[in-house]
Amino acid sequence: MTFLVVGGSGFIGLNVIEVLLSSSEQVISLDKSPIPPAASNVFSKLPGKFTSIQLDITNTEDVDRVVSGDDVDVIFYGAAITAGVEREISDPLSVFDVNVIGLLNVLKAACKAPSVNRIINISSGSAYGNGGFGDTGWKDSLDEFGTREDPQTLYAISKYTGERVAFRMGELLKKRVINVRLSAIFGRWEYDTGVRDTLSAPMQATLLALKGETALIDRKEERDWTYSRDVARALYKLANHENVNSSLYNISSGKTWSVFDWCAVLKMSYPDFNYRLCEFGEVSNIDLFGTRDRIKMSPDRFLRDIGYTLSADLNEIFEDFKIWLNESNGFWNLEP
Repeated sequence: MTFLVVGGSGFIGLNVIEVLLSSSEQVISLDKSPIPPAASNVFSKLPGKFTSIQLDITNTEDVDRVVSGDDVDVIFYGAAITAGVEREISDPLSVFDVNVIGLLNVLKAACKAPSVNRIINISSGSAYGNGGFGDTGWKDSLDEFGTREDPQTLYAISKYTGERVAFRMGELLKKRVINVRLSAIFGRWEYDTGVRDTLSAPMQATLLALKGETALIDRKEERDWTYSRDVARALYKLANHENVNSSLYNISSGKTWSVFDWCAVLKMSYPDFNYRLCEFGEVSNIDLFGTRDRIKMSPDRFLRDIGYTLSADLNEIFEDFKIWLNESNGFWNLEP
């Protein structure tokens, strides 16, 4: 099969491409930014066939030419601007241009491509909004159709809007569209893309460990942190599964842990690294994205329908992650 990965130069896109190429698939990447050289080097050694095309997905004509002109079977839409407060104020239109308008451009172009049989819109647990904190009544775990969404930030609003747009356009265009909400993701190929305003807390801690510095953490959070390579494998499973029974899936390990737990694993490999809670008056150098944590996302629907479980074993995850750290030395910028 031929897979089109929109947003292929981004964090999730690179993981998806790596998994696809490792499985000998044909892959086309669309992104305004080039594939990072370290990733290109890795991809060139994998058995699949890879093509990278640079274009602006808000340009309707360019998207239409590429999507409708190639024999693409499955499309992953992973292009996104993950906006923080500063970007919300300074450039709110860009959030919707990429997260919604770009998605619409790809969906419309896919209508003209008879070979496209499945479109997977990679959304986010942020679409739950304040509902993700239990503010709308759901207290145990977040369920795709049981939790009432209440998005508040522009990013969350745009991701929820993208889901509804994708579902509706799929109905109108007679294409199978599946929305997936990713939990808190960290791991391989995570870097400052310029459109993702904050790295994950585990990655922030990892960069401090690599420099032999001390992580100052203001509280012990609990999040369903999920490893990026496992997410890519789950997406590949979803793309190939014959009997998909839902239009929306959570993708999460379903288990919660703290960046403190990750720091303990890092400490075993990087002895010069230290970590502790902030003392009075100290400022944390790990951004935990707020003062409260989103409830864990339930993976039950995905496990039942697709039959895949994402790992929450930190030692197992770190073994794979450390291989990538060693192989991709210099991929990230270690300067403050």
